[in-house]
Amino acid sequence: MTKPVKIYWLHPHFLYWMGGTKYIFEVLKRLKSHYDLTVIVENTSSYAADLYQKAGIKLLSLHKLSTTSLLYWLTFPFQVWDTTRRIKNLVTKDALFISSMFPMNLVATKFSARPLQLCFEPFAFFHDPDFQQGFPFSKRFLLKLLNLLYGPWDIIVTRKARRVITLNQVTKKIIQEIYTKDSFPVYTGIDTGHFRHHVSPSLRAKYRGKEIIVHSTDYTPVKGTDKMIQIFAKVKKLQPNAHLLITTTINNPSAVKLYVQQAKMLGVEKSIEFLGFVDYNILPELYSLAKVLVQCSYSERSGTTSMALPVKEALSCGTAAIRAPVTTEDVEDGKTGYLVDPRDEGMMVKRIVDLLGLSAIQYRHLSARARAKIVKLYTWDQTVERIVSIIKAS
Repeated sequence: MTKPVKIYWLHPHFLYWMGGTKYIFEVLKRLKSHYDLTVIVENTSSYAADLYQKAGIKLLSLHKLSTTSLLYWLTFPFQVWDTTRRIKNLVTKDALFISSMFPMNLVATKFSARPLQLCFEPFAFFHDPDFQQGFPFSKRFLLKLLNLLYGPWDIIVTRKARRVITLNQVTKKIIQEIYTKDSFPVYTGIDTGHFRHHVSPSLRAKYRGKEIIVHSTDYTPVKGTDKMIQIFAKVKKLQPNAHLLITTTINNPSAVKLYVQQAKMLGVEKSIEFLGFVDYNILPELYSLAKVLVQCSYSERSGTTSMALPVKEALSCGTAAIRAPVTTEDVEDGKTGYLVDPRDEGMMVKRIVDLLGLSAIQYRHLSARARAKIVKLYTWDQTVERIVSIIKAS
């Protein structure tokens, strides 16, 4: 009997349970039936560690500083050396290495001349001006310095990759632009059995009489949560029953405090709830309760904009969505939601109000169309089949 191929998957950290982290987990859950799989991260949360243990995926955490720490970046060469040194004692020869995100693509080259690389998007800290622009001057200055020092490393090792796997045609185009490297879109999947329309009687009773809008964020500027609150304040004047629920993948009390102050200044603080991190099992109920999910990121270079996992999850629950017009792969403009540049507040307000004002019959038709497209196009099995074919070709 042939032994399965040994794969080491390297990722910086699983400290936050966000779109990219969830994507990797769903892929790895299915890849483990094909390969002898070990995942190595610099650090992880107990939440992620528990999920990996329950899924039967071997996860090794180095329990060290990772990219979320300023000290990590101030001591970057040492951190890469230290990570490489620790991994060296954990891996075996003749394995396939797959990395996701800088600097683990750099670390992977220490063990393989040409590793595979999953690139959600060119590393935003280095290559996305829209992402950087939302930060204070001091942080923008630091990012420019880091890009000057280490951005070329990211480009060099990405070009060395045997193959680059990416999300979709949008990220494929940006990877070609930044790295001059071809890439292979594998798209994303949605667990449509989990993300389906259902709301518990208690939750429905809690929000009876309210028109629910959901916004998903991680409180980084690129998510545009400040824009969402400004837009909502204008929607509220036209739709008095409108109510905004904000979920997050990263708990950030200081950011919440600022957004609460903004909501108070706009007079809508009683109509906005900051729900924090919402358990995976509850998310479908929130999406199903809502009339519309609104994403306010607009950077074409950001995988969070083009992939927009919450958008696909909401559509799978039969909920309309509004997102930036960087791709038509999920939202069908005017049919299952709207494609609107979030910087156009007037149009955003109009489209939200349009969706809130649909009749029950109109919304049922929209809901059916939204779910049907996701069920047809976005399955994790299809995504993993594409990844397996790339691994086999390598």
